[in-house]
Parts: sequence; C-alpha cells; structure tokens
Amino acid sequence: MLRQAFAINKVPLPWAKAFGAGFCSAFPILIGYWFGYIQYGFIISLGGLAFLYTFNEPYVLRAKKIIFVVLGLSFSAGLGTVLSANPILSAVAVGIIGAAAAFFFGAYQFAGPSALFFVLVFLINANTDTDPSLAIVHAALVFCGGILSLCYAMAGWFFSPLRVETAAVKEEYQQLALLMESADSSSFMESRQKTWWTIKKTEAILSSGYARWMESEEYWRLALLHKQAKLIYSEIVEYSNENKERFSFKAFESIRLIASAIDASPRETAKHMPLQDEENSTGLKKQIQQAYEYVSRNFSADEPFLKIPKPSFKTIFLGSFNKNSMVFFSALRFGIVLTIAALAANFFNELTSYWIPLTCAAVMSGATILSTFNRAIQRTFGTIVGILIAVAILSQKPEGLLIVAVIFLLMLLAELAIVLNYAVASVFVTPIALILAESTSTFGNISYFTSARLTDVIIGSAIGLIGTLLVGRRHASSLLPRLMAKTIRSQQRFISALFSIHSKKTTGEEMIEQRKMNTNLTNLRLVFSTAQGELSSNRNALETLQHVFFALEQLSFLLAKAADDKNRLPLSDAHLGQLLLVFEMMANTAEKNWHFSELPVPHIPRYKDIEREINDLQHAFKISSIFAIN
Repeated sequence: MLRQAFAINKVPLPWAKAFGAGFCSAFPILIGYWFGYIQYGFIISLGGLAFLYTFNEPYVLRAKKIIFVVLGLSFSAGLGTVLSANPILSAVAVGIIGAAAAFFFGAYQFAGPSALFFVLVFLINANTDTDPSLAIVHAALVFCGGILSLCYAMAGWFFSPLRVETAAVKEEYQQLALLMESADSSSFMESRQKTWWTIKKTEAILSSGYARWMESEEYWRLALLHKQAKLIYSEIVEYSNENKERFSFKAFESIRLIASAIDASPRETAKHMPLQDEENSTGLKKQIQQAYEYVSRNFSADEPFLKIPKPSFKTIFLGSFNKNSMVFFSALRFGIVLTIAALAANFFNELTSYWIPLTCAAVMSGATILSTFNRAIQRTFGTIVGILIAVAILSQKPEGLLIVAVIFLLMLLAELAIVLNYAVASVFVTPIALILAESTSTFGNISYFTSARLTDVIIGSAIGLIGTLLVGRRHASSLLPRLMAKTIRSQQRFISALFSIHSKKTTGEEMIEQRKMNTNLTNLRLVFSTAQGELSSNRNALETLQHVFFALEQLSFLLAKAADDKNRLPLSDAHLGQLLLVFEMMANTAEKNWHFSELPVPHIPRYKDIEREINDLQHAFKISSIFAIN
C-alpha cells in the first residue's frame, strides 16, 4: 500500500490545463491588486477553482459541468459567509453541501475533484470575520471568478468544437482493427472486452457532447460512424464465432484506413478508401463500405439527424436516489462524516479550524476504501512538506505582484503533479489553501496558524478513515448479488416485451423496459468497481464475476439491436417460458446462492447471437463463485 501511495505515474504532463489553472487563480488577484482591492481578488480567485473541473471531455459537457460548479461554489461562498458566526450550523451546512455535490458528481458521473472545492470555498468563507451581510457580495465575486474559468475553458470550442468526439471515434475504429487481428488468437476475448469498453466510452462521449445548438454535419457524421462501428463489431464477433479463423489483411487494413480518414481533410479522405476484399463475410464488407461512405460525407438527403440517446435528468436522478444506490449511500456517508469532522474541529482547536473537515473531505474523495487509505497517507505526508513551504512563504509576508506570482506558480505545479501522484500535488495545494485562508482572515500569528495544521491533518485523516471503515465498509459487496439479480430480471422483462406474442409494441413497453435495464447496468457497473476496492472482498470471486458482467453488457447490446428490428418474430409461449426460466434461475443464483446448472436455451429465430450470448452468460455463472461474495 505504501508503494502504491507513493508510486509516480508515467503519464504526459497536462501543461495546457496547468497553465489555465494558474491563470484562473492568479489573474483575479492581479486585477484586485491593480484596483486596490486585493482582498476581493482573493475571493474572486476562489471561483477560479472551477477550472480544475475541466478534463478531456466534450465542450457541451464541460460547459454544463462548469456552470453547475460555478453556481455551487458561489452558493457555498455565500452560505459560508452567512454562517460564519455559527459554527454548529456551519458544520451541518458543510456536510449537506458535501453530500449534495458528491451525489450529483456520482449520479451524473462527472469527472473532477467532486465535492472537495465546494467544501474548501464554504470553509474559507465560514472562517472569516466578515460581516454576514456581505454574503451576496462574496457569492457574486466567486461567481465572477467562475465565469472567467468558464470562458477560458471553452476557448478551444471556437477552433475545434468536436475535438474530443472525433478522437474517440477514431480510437474506436483503431480498436476494431486490433480486434480483427486477434480473431484467431488466445487474446481475442481480452481484445473483445477492450473493444467493447472503447465503444461504450465513445457512446458516452457522443451522448454527453450532444446539444441542440451543436447539431452539425460533423456531429452527424461522427454519430453515424459510431453506429456503424457497433454494427462492424457485431459482424466481427459473429464471424469469429462461426468460422474460428483469421480475417484477411485487407479487412483490418480497411478499418485502419477509415480510422485515418476520420480526422483527415476532405482532399485526403479519398486516399483512405477501403480495400476490396472477397475473402471474408459479405455482411462485414457491406458494413465497412458503409462506414467509408459516412467518413467521406456521402449522406442520404432524406436520412434524419442521428443523435446518441441518453437518459433524462429524471431517469438518472431517480436511478441514483434510492436506498440500493451506491451513489446515494456514498454521498450520505460523505455528508455525515464530514459534519462530524467539522464539529470536531471546534473542539480540537481554539481557532475555528477549517483544515480538519477539509482533510476529511480530501481523504473521503477516494472512490474505494483502498483509495481512501492511499489518500490519507498521501495527504498526511504531502501536507507536512506543504506546511514547511507555506511557512517559508508566509514568513516573508508576500504582497502585490509577488503573491500573484506565487499563487500562479503553486497552482501550475499542483496541476502538473496531480497526474503524477496526489502526495506530490498536496505539497503545492497546501500552501495555496493556507495563503487563501490567511488572506481572508484576521489570524496574525502565522507560526501558530501553520503549526496547528499538522495536528488538524492527522485528526481529519483519522476521522475520514474511521468513518469509511465503520460506515458500510462492505456495502458494495453486499449490494452486488441483489443488484445483479435485479439487472438479470430487467433483461428478462425486456426479452418478454420483445418476443412475447402478447406484448403490445405500440404502448412503448419495450422502451420502458430497455431504460430500466440500462439504469440497472449503470448501477451494477458502479457497485462492481467499488466492490473491487473493498479490503475484505473475495478477489477470486470478483475476478470471475468480471466475465458475468461482460456477458450482461453484451446481451443488453444485442437485445437493444433486436428492439430496432421491426420484423422480429415472436416466440411461442412454451419457448418464451423456457427462456424466462433460464433468467430466473440465474437471478436466483445471484441473489439466493442457489446451485446453478445450465439449462437449454430455446431457438430464437434470426437471433442466433442472442442464443449464444445467453449460453455464454450461463457458462460464466457456472464457473463464477458469486456465493463467495457474501
């Protein structure tokens, strides 16, 4: 664990983002200095923290997320100022703010530091001697800094509005070519899983990157190419299952040529025409040719605009806001433990300390128990060094342009270090937080103020760790069997809606059941990844369950394809009953630890791939040790 906590990741440094973070944090202070209101400049720079929530994501998603963050930071600043004279209400409020931010970031799967900077902004404003009547002023100033971050983060949209989406679709086709190359090798299944996760990632990017004001021929082209990639994937898997032989060189080279053409200029696109191939599947050849037509912009004039479907705000919210949701549980735990840390801060320090709850929030930001332990170790050691740096800086009483330069440099270094190791990043984040807090408080004794921080860090880390261990340390593992059974039964109902002679296709029943299935799969994915990070989980059981989860994903994909086929044939009551029995047996195996034996799967006309995937799912259940999770 110590080796993992201090391991340096070998990744490219994000120089552009680091410069942007430094600029958005330091520029407001510079403006405040020029106009003689440097204190206001410090408050505005808190809004600049919104830029830290930018990642390599579609600009549509980035705009929505940063607007949400800016409003949240502004509200946190205003509420913190209002409650600055009431530590008890302040402790409760910081817990609510932390829980709400953690819930929304978890439910909508936003990348970023989650609730951490909401908590920081609230605590800094709650620990000032400012008149509570200035709450609106503080909120407005933070909002101005947030708008600066939004403008800076969206500047690239004017030059390449679909840069991320284009790169994702290109990676998708490159991975398809690798999948074809591995068709007759022992690594085919591993490559198939990697290709599927790439397809899912691309779909999420295109879905989050859609907005009515972003409708364009370029987005249309990328959406059609993604749709075609899924069809090519199906053809590759089907051909490999039927023939068990290698694809020709021309086949996967054609896919690579299409990948190269995706971001090529129109003049260069003609050079990437797929190679003619008569050796492999006619269906695959047809799908590759169609992909080339899309990449060369030969659209049908009467073809409707294609957008990637995504669940509504209501669907996501209700799917996460229930007692069986890992997101809801984690957010509730985060809020409760953070409130306890904030209350404890009033007893461990004669000054109203913000560092205990802030450290607790940073520690609990780890997605799993293992990452929480790592965060505690990294935060403690990083902060010790950071405090020494902060003491050296604050002892010189920096003012004016010097403090602007210090903030810029520290923030730049922090963003460069965060991708390498959180402990290294804490070395630079700590003096930033101390400088901002000192600038908005009346604490004159810098030595005492900084020497108390080490004790605060230890206390905050301990509270975060104890809270994580005592409150649901195996919650994800305990949820896994029940949620897996729920997912299987949602597929069972979807199959019934698709193939029953009694289902009424005009009622939208299929669409409702498909949405429920997708929601359950999303929740299962989160619970599964969380369970993998729990200390007492059965590693072997989780490893074998990976194959079950992949089979569930593949089956959902095939059922969604069948739902688009208006010519599918219904099953007889006897065959449908046998099929539903297969799913009920698997659900009972997951939920009740029943002994599982594979059952015969009835013939499904025109959907041999669904038959095969159900058999694969049964086989995965048979070899898995799901009962060992409990």
